[in-house]
Amino acid sequence: MSISPQAPPAGAAPVIPTGQELFDVIMGQIEPELTTEGVKTLDQKYQNETAEGLMERKKRYDLAFERYDQAYEGYVGTLQAQMQRYRKHSFNQAEMEDRQSEGNFLDRIHTAMFKAA
Repeated sequence: MSISPQAPPAGAAPVIPTGQELFDVIMGQIEPELTTEGVKTLDQKYQNETAEGLMERKKRYDLAFERYDQAYEGYVGTLQAQMQRYRKHSFNQAEMEDRQSEGNFLDRIHTAMFKAA
């Protein structure tokens, strides 16, 4: 299962959800019972659960957390790539602005020097 951060518009910083939002989005697609809201209903939902049923559910939850860890790693990798692109874009933008500013300054100096002569 692959859950990726939404790609930001070109030049925009990636949006980073809160930990709870991220957990709920990922886990909601794997095992909705384990989301923040889902956990609140477990006691009532399983109040008459047998020992055998409990063991089966624990196995299901263990698998869900393994799948969550894998999905989370993929998400973080994609987010890191987006941050690298944003950082590179930001540095390039700053460099272009700096070059423009320096060029304008040098033009003014050049004009001032040769007008006076």
